[in-house]
Amino acid sequence: MATRYFIGLMLLITPVVFALPEDRDESIEIMADKAVINEKQNQAKYSGAVVVTQGTLKIEGDIVNLKTNENGEIETIVAKGKPARFENIRRQIDKKPVKAKAEKIYYTYESDRVVLTGDAVITSEESAFSGSEIIYDLDSGKVIASGNKSQRVNMTMQPKNK
Repeated sequence: MATRYFIGLMLLITPVVFALPEDRDESIEIMADKAVINEKQNQAKYSGAVVVTQGTLKIEGDIVNLKTNENGEIETIVAKGKPARFENIRRQIDKKPVKAKAEKIYYTYESDRVVLTGDAVITSEESAFSGSEIIYDLDSGKVIASGNKSQRVNMTMQPKNK
């Protein structure tokens, strides 16, 4: 039984984790109602219907914090909202993006690691996976999902149309 759930999880999540490689070549655009930038600390805080895009990657939140390195390259993006949202086209043949939502989305840019916490949900085509925390590594495809007594890990897979 556990093996079937693990295989189902991998079928749902493995395609989720590969972003289009050309996304990294696109410029990063940020739209918000307000921005506070601290150059000395290499940080920026955006608030009010924030939208961050780079190619097919899109992160939305009520508040988004960015941290950059000394070269001005993004290290982390942290989005908070009710919910914050993440979406990305994983392959050129896909018609719909993979979508995720959670109260907090922590994206580590260099390692391509996404941590979704607080009512986390990932949907891919017609299937969905949820839990209190979902961590996935976009490079390796490794996924770790956690639940708790009030919110267990849940996966819903729809049958494939033939």
